[in-house]
Amino acid sequence: MDTPTPAPISGDLPRLAIKESSNGFLLPAAARYNLTVIIDFPWLPGDFLAITWAGTPGSGSYTSPRIPIGGFQRPFTTHIDNILVAFNLGQTVIVTYTLYRGTEPPVESQPLPLFVALINQPDLPLPVIKEASDEGDGTHLDVSGLAEVTLRIRSWLLSRREQFFWLQLTGVKVDGSVWEAWYWQAPENVVGNRFSLGYYEQKVPAAPLQGLQNGSVLTMKFWAGLRNSPDLSDAQAFAHRNYIVLTAPVSAPRIERITDPLDQEIAEDGDTLFTSVTLHGAATEEVSVFDGQALLGRAPANAGVWEFPVNGLTEGLHVFTGRYSGGGVSNTRTINVLENREVRIKESTGNTHLNPGAATNALTFVLDYPSQPADQVSVSWTAAPGTPAAGSYTSPAVAVGATPREISAPVSLVAFSIGKAVEGTASYVRGGAPAVQLQPLALSVLPIPSDLLTSPVIDEAKGTLELDKKDIVSGANLTFGGWIHMARGQRLELTLMGFTANGAVNNRSIWTPDRNSVHLAWVTNLGYTLRLPADYLLSLGVGTFLSIMFSVRTDQVANSTAVTVFEPRRYTVVDTR
Repeated sequence: MDTPTPAPISGDLPRLAIKESSNGFLLPAAARYNLTVIIDFPWLPGDFLAITWAGTPGSGSYTSPRIPIGGFQRPFTTHIDNILVAFNLGQTVIVTYTLYRGTEPPVESQPLPLFVALINQPDLPLPVIKEASDEGDGTHLDVSGLAEVTLRIRSWLLSRREQFFWLQLTGVKVDGSVWEAWYWQAPENVVGNRFSLGYYEQKVPAAPLQGLQNGSVLTMKFWAGLRNSPDLSDAQAFAHRNYIVLTAPVSAPRIERITDPLDQEIAEDGDTLFTSVTLHGAATEEVSVFDGQALLGRAPANAGVWEFPVNGLTEGLHVFTGRYSGGGVSNTRTINVLENREVRIKESTGNTHLNPGAATNALTFVLDYPSQPADQVSVSWTAAPGTPAAGSYTSPAVAVGATPREISAPVSLVAFSIGKAVEGTASYVRGGAPAVQLQPLALSVLPIPSDLLTSPVIDEAKGTLELDKKDIVSGANLTFGGWIHMARGQRLELTLMGFTANGAVNNRSIWTPDRNSVHLAWVTNLGYTLRLPADYLLSLGVGTFLSIMFSVRTDQVANSTAVTVFEPRRYTVVDTR
């Protein structure tokens, strides 16, 4: 007689996996289309299981019907509703499954704690007024001759029917007082059939906007009720859209900025190595563009803005103005075109500074000298003394062909020189003559901008800046993301800084640069989770602050002074036990 196989005991069942997550961290954008559960254990014919997502009460939690898993191949993959993500932003959820085997008691799997991050603003659309420049994506809105304007919002991440949405416009009236108006709000505005094309739009009278100060800022604010709540305080706020509103014809054109071919703005009286630039400005009629007293051409005004490309600039100062045919002369904008260098870095600014964010996909030498096609050229990137050998590079020699000639170098070089100086050089060999070195380039690699550095978070803080002792009895997870130019071997420093109940300093060094560095799995997954010790966290005084101090030495040198410091994350310690 066959004896029924008993179900595993509690704790034997491995935790499930969420395909769209990494290291217990779920970015909402990763679950834009699916929330995928993967389960793998040796089940038997006749087994059933149910999946539980334990999040915020009500619509933020879910338990599936019992699934007859016995007939499926391993691993078992299924989808649960990704709207669960919207109801748990900034929260930690616990995901498990329960095994049902015959008459045996049900057995629950090991839990998967999953922190659902807040939505990144770049993953959300901005509202637009279609009549503004660049079909709404520009900077100017000319309402002086309009009877109405069109408000539009595209469908957003995790949007679906029955979600409420709000839109408010604010500006400055002619008398200097604040003007604000709600155009969309709950309960009247809710996602429905009018979003079927992937957007919602509405035409409204332009008259209220024409009562604003000419040249003042008009701000669009948008919210979406991702949790289906009609309460604005529960809604997700989107980034603002700002326009310069033009309510009267402009008496003279304006030059507002000048950009180089990389779309980098050239400051007033600033230097540039480029001989081609583009002028951008505001106007309500055609603009005649001058360099000094020389007419360069004419630029039409479109929705209150104009732009004009200028090519073939000579070395030296250039003073630009714009003029209307009936008079009205703009402000002047002056730039200084520098001599053309023999060696340049394409991604650099002014050939003096390199922003690491501009060289994440390519690092390009540009050679421009009196060449012959058969010249054999080679480029070199030489890092500062004390930098590991991997931070310098010399390319193989190649035929130059025509100049300017671009030659790629490994992007990995940038990390070794963040916050330090490098030298770019190049040489050519012509025929059997000795190598000729071109004019060297001294370049400063800037620090990584702070807005590209995401500080680590304690998952148990549940998306807040409060750390409750009731949630850290057995420790806490500190979750790190990635950063630009992240690489294996970069040295790490992590210190916890806090206070005891009597106010005494209570710091603990977790990582030091001489012992700790980035490992391959961190780079591969663009994230890592560290378990913080419970004894330290529980020793902190209630009402005191815990600061997470994290820094990276991207040059892989333990005692380097070129340190990338992340903004400290500071938590208030509370205790609701």
